[in-house]
Amino acid sequence: MSIRNIRKFVWWVVALCLLLTWLPYLGIFNSPELIWGIPQPLALTLVCNAVLTICIISLYPLYFKPLMNALKARPIVEEHSHE
Repeated sequence: MSIRNIRKFVWWVVALCLLLTWLPYLGIFNSPELIWGIPQPLALTLVCNAVLTICIISLYPLYFKPLMNALKARPIVEEHSHE
C-alpha cells in the first residue's frame, strides 16, 4: 500500500468520524439507551474522538516527516537584494 493510499484512507476515516459525530443532531444514534454506562450519543462521540485522535497522530509522519526530509535535502535559501 502506497503512502498516497494510506493518506486517502486516513482522510476518509476522518471525514466518516466527523459525519458520525453529527448524527445525534439529526436524530440518528440519539436514543436514551446506555452503552458502557453512558448515553448512546456521548458514547458515539467519544469513540469518534478517539479514532480522530489516532488519525491526526498518524498524519504527522505521513505529511510532515517527508516535508522535513525534503527541506533537509533542499533547504529554502533567501536571496538578499543589495540596495
